[in-house]
Amino acid sequence: MSSHAPILQVVDKNGNYATEEVQKFAEKTGLDRVGKDYQIVAIMGPQSSGKSTLLNSVFGTSFVEMDALSGRQQTTRGIWMARSPKIESQVHVMDLEGSDGRERGEDDTSFERQSALFALAAADVMLINMWAKDIGRETGAGKPLLKTIFQVNLKLFTPAPDKRRTVLLFVFRDRTRTPLPRLIETWQEDLNGIWESIPKPTQYDKTSVSDFFEVQYSALPNFEEREEEFRAESVILRRRFTDQEEDTLVRPAEDKLPGQALALSMQKLWQVIREQKDLNLPAHKVMVANIRCKEIAAEQLQALLQDQAWLSLQSEAAAALVSDFGARATALLHSCLTGYDEEARYFESAVRADKRQELVAQAYAVVATVRHAQLDMLRKATLDRFKADLAAALDSENQAFTATAAGLGIEAVEAFEEAVRDLEVEGSGWTAAEAHSQLEDDIAVHVRQLEQAKVAAVTSAEEAQLRETVTGQVVPLLDGAPPNLWPRLQRVHADASAAAADSAFSQLKGYELSAEEKAALKKQLESCSRKLVESLVREASHTVLSRMKDRFGLVFSRDDGGMPRSWTPRVDIAATAAAARREAAAVLALLACLRLDAPPAACAALDAAVGSLADQPDHRASRAGSVISPGSSVDGGPSSAAGDFDMLSGSDWPEMAKGSVLLSPQQCRGLWRQFMSDSDFLVGQAMATQEANRAASNRAPPLWAIVAMVVLGWNEFFAVLRNPLWLLLLVFTFLFGKTVYQDLEVDAEMQRGLLPGLLVLGSKLGPTMRSAASRTVAGIAQFAQEAPQRAQETYAAVRSPANSTALTNAHGESLRRRRDSGIEMTDGGSFTSQQRGRSPPRKHLFNEIEADAAKNK
Repeated sequence: MSSHAPILQVVDKNGNYATEEVQKFAEKTGLDRVGKDYQIVAIMGPQSSGKSTLLNSVFGTSFVEMDALSGRQQTTRGIWMARSPKIESQVHVMDLEGSDGRERGEDDTSFERQSALFALAAADVMLINMWAKDIGRETGAGKPLLKTIFQVNLKLFTPAPDKRRTVLLFVFRDRTRTPLPRLIETWQEDLNGIWESIPKPTQYDKTSVSDFFEVQYSALPNFEEREEEFRAESVILRRRFTDQEEDTLVRPAEDKLPGQALALSMQKLWQVIREQKDLNLPAHKVMVANIRCKEIAAEQLQALLQDQAWLSLQSEAAAALVSDFGARATALLHSCLTGYDEEARYFESAVRADKRQELVAQAYAVVATVRHAQLDMLRKATLDRFKADLAAALDSENQAFTATAAGLGIEAVEAFEEAVRDLEVEGSGWTAAEAHSQLEDDIAVHVRQLEQAKVAAVTSAEEAQLRETVTGQVVPLLDGAPPNLWPRLQRVHADASAAAADSAFSQLKGYELSAEEKAALKKQLESCSRKLVESLVREASHTVLSRMKDRFGLVFSRDDGGMPRSWTPRVDIAATAAAARREAAAVLALLACLRLDAPPAACAALDAAVGSLADQPDHRASRAGSVISPGSSVDGGPSSAAGDFDMLSGSDWPEMAKGSVLLSPQQCRGLWRQFMSDSDFLVGQAMATQEANRAASNRAPPLWAIVAMVVLGWNEFFAVLRNPLWLLLLVFTFLFGKTVYQDLEVDAEMQRGLLPGLLVLGSKLGPTMRSAASRTVAGIAQFAQEAPQRAQETYAAVRSPANSTALTNAHGESLRRRRDSGIEMTDGGSFTSQQRGRSPPRKHLFNEIEADAAKNK
């Protein structure tokens, strides 16, 4: 090479890119300072076709040319680059190693394809040097090379049609007598055929070669025979690389990289091209080896599939476990691979080895399918045996479930591993790790299912027992509705759930439940107990009105001893009704909300609010002579005992969760109004009964009884009249008997029934008679003390008519003193209930005295 033009080897013959040297070349030639004002021209073609001679003649470069006298051989190796000294603008020329050279041979054609694609991607103008006499030929014209680089260029760089077209300048060397237009026409058809024949990506299906390349043509004479003419036409061709000619080949491009980035861009292009495997086309013998070894492998695989020994083994394996499966499968695979090695031993070793690996993979894949089925069958059989052994162990012995299951699981896995050895195929490298892991998972799942089934059964039984226990204790409590209902319900809930949990843990002792599982089971039983209690309370709240009526009727109609109440004149109906209504209000308050977790303050506020309904005055009882109860207000409003909550207008219970409310304040008010309406009827009946009893106690004997007593007791009557002592004794006996009768409350007690009434009267007779006798004695003693004084007063009044008025006044004063001292007679001559115990007055004596006084006056 001459030294007047700098020349650089961009890529050496081994494909190594000179990164630093290219960068220095760009700096030395000024390429890094021209921006986009530069051109890259490259040339490709067959070896020894005069490519370097053409570049030196056109661009004035000094690439090494072949010496014809020393023989035809490879001159340019790799890719070289130089700047044209005969063109003022920056025109850089790349000289490529020729294609179809004997030095690389048929086994190494990758570099010529890589270098050609590199030049096509990097150059603005691509010169394709070809012999004119090769037009119309296939290989001589370089059509396979063009086909490859066109195809890979579309796939690798995906250029956009009509955006930046590379100029393809086909230079026909050693032109002949064939006119240039005819050559161009023939080559254009071939070029279009090349483009149509290459596989293209989908987006390029309807494109043509002119969408990506601008095709230009030129023809030159033979260099050796017509050198002067050759050089003259080379100068003419050089002018086309300037922008001063009409047929210039310079094409401005906006998307062109600046000169300072060209070195890096070319490096990346070469790196991508070197990694593209589509350019590594094999040699002829390699292609033959590929095809034939592939056929041999397919034949051996088919022979394996049709082998009777294999078909028999496959059939046996589908029906049951085969004890010697591994050995038989290994023998069949060895036979298949041995046959391949015998037939393919004469082909290229690398290809033969690659295809053998493919055959091994395919043959082992066939066996792997059957072996997998055998493993699955072995796993299922081992699992079934484990299930049977576990069931037998649990039935025959009282063993701990968890410990028994763990021991049998270990034995099952060991038996599985022992049986897997019979399924091993030599050279496969297969393991049974997946099946082993799946077996362990299956055993764990089965044990877990048995454990869950046992826990579920125990839990279900305990829940059933819990329902029976809780229902049996809660229903009577709800029927009785005691004041401490909710604390007792809480104790029932806690005791029943704790007993159920203890019973469940006792039954599951051998299952070794974790702390979390025990906590979950206990929580489930507690939840069941709680839901059951709340459900029963909810059902009870639906019948709260009838429960209020029952409680009112029980308290109102029965006394403290549980006996039916007698509505005697002494019974305070208003107080009894108020107490009964307070009990009914307590029942309403207990069933208004769920209180298992309610705050005590909220419960107390609710009780006070509902209780205030019972403190409202009973106007019916007030009209009957009762007084307003201490808890009520004068205007009929609720008592202040309810605190700040207004029961008559409130809509929500204070501090009570909405989910725990069974009856809202509005519903309670409505239920209370209905209850009051129904209870007033019972109160009215009681008041009517009391009035009837009061009237009956003052009723005189009937007329027929009086007549009978007169007729039958006539003689006795005159006998008594003849003897004043008998008269006094009779009067005393009558009054004493009536007092005892009234104190015993015979009419009221007999309403209980004959036998209960007699029993009660018998128990009260002694104390009542003693009380009546003491009162009678006291009355007689007082009468005896006052009798002489009253007799003297009467005698003085009789003897002094002028003092009759004074006598009358004195008599009235005496009567007033006796009344003030507690002695007063009824119209029938008997003592009232407040005046018993004093001696009955002698009414006839007073009447006689008053008559004598009137007569004297």
